[in-house]
Amino acid sequence: MQTFDWIVIGGGITGAALGYELTKKGFSVLLLEQNATPQNATRYSYGGLAYWSGTTELTRQLCSEGIERHRILSQELDGDTQFRELDLILTIDADDDPEQVATAYRQLAIAPALLSVAEACQMEPLLNPHAIAGALTLRHGHIQPEMTALAYCQAAMRAGGEMQIDRVVAFVSENQRIVGVTTPTATYYSENVV
Repeated sequence: MQTFDWIVIGGGITGAALGYELTKKGFSVLLLEQNATPQNATRYSYGGLAYWSGTTELTRQLCSEGIERHRILSQELDGDTQFRELDLILTIDADDDPEQVATAYRQLAIAPALLSVAEACQMEPLLNPHAIAGALTLRHGHIQPEMTALAYCQAAMRAGGEMQIDRVVAFVSENQRIVGVTTPTATYYSENVV
């Protein structure tokens, strides 16, 4: 019987990142993903990193730390996350006052710049100039989510974590505490299951 410090269920970006971080901290980790080619929510993700969107001291700190992390993540994981920073355009409806909209966005961690209709259309020629009153623009992070999840999984395994392609069908409980999981092929035990 093999016992782990942590069993992480799901190899999407969240599970893969958690598995990697736990393994990096020295915990024995088993990552369970039910499909060899993941069919999880990560494959439907846009991959946007809105590090500019923090509105409180805590969320601004998280946004700042998050973008710094993503800027070095491909190198750390030794896998391509396809991180890049893009100019994001947020259009302003033709019936709205651009100055009022811009004012509402000033509390963000990174306040966007206000563009005129002409400037917005020059930046994005496919915009309908008759449908907007202007636009806001700012830098926006982006990753390829599936490649990022894969990079996290591979880095976790290189760091000593384990990954199995297996579907969890039941939890193993003891004194109202989950102490493991059962799959169609095995039962795995752990101090923690997430």
